[in-house]
Amino acid sequence: MKANMEGLLRVLGEHHEEAHGIPEADIQAKEQSLGFPLPTVLRDYYKILGSSPYITQGCNNQYEPLPLQDVFIPDDTFFTTDKAFLIFYQVEESVIYCGIRIQDLEQEDPPVYLCAWNSPDWQLENRSLQRFLAGKGLVQLGVEDRLPYWAIFDESMWSLPDYRGCMRLEEPEHEIEEGSELNAWKIYLKDDVLIVFELDISEEETDELLAVYLASFQRTSMENLLNEMGKATDLPSFRTNLSAQ
Repeated sequence: MKANMEGLLRVLGEHHEEAHGIPEADIQAKEQSLGFPLPTVLRDYYKILGSSPYITQGCNNQYEPLPLQDVFIPDDTFFTTDKAFLIFYQVEESVIYCGIRIQDLEQEDPPVYLCAWNSPDWQLENRSLQRFLAGKGLVQLGVEDRLPYWAIFDESMWSLPDYRGCMRLEEPEHEIEEGSELNAWKIYLKDDVLIVFELDISEEETDELLAVYLASFQRTSMENLLNEMGKATDLPSFRTNLSAQ
């Protein structure tokens, strides 16, 4: 299925609270300062998840949403060649920014573009703002130890098909399609466990992995999946916080 806000909220479940959103008055004030309304999808995102502790924490060299008050339009000193963008996402450590073309702001679900300090020309990141926001939110939940129970495979890696076979992941049933043009992540959800594969995108058409992240609000679900995987005699080593809790 395609990544969307409903799916992201489903993963958060009862742990999402109304207080995790930004008040309507604050959103209107930001729109007034910008001089135009935000796209519907971005507006709804800030209204529902703009203060979510699961989404808006600082990241370790990962994509993260800018706080609403920091969303901006570049001035003449900004490093990109084209400055007609509304910037709302970043990877601070790598100086990467994601934005929406000013001319696309009237669209309900506009495409998202990406630029980097070492590549100042904008490139398409995702054709759907909603899929971008939901997909990046799921990656943050999976890789940043934000859920109570987690496990990480990052040594002696299997291939992507090996892990999918061991976990019995069925693509139509369990995969959440982020829709990114970069194809750096594969996201799955099975039995309340979020599974995020980080792919090596330095080589095209490869299933080589950099890491595999498992995260869940449910201890039993995490234990059950790891126990099932443990039946493989050559399962790669992994780290988990289950034994510490």
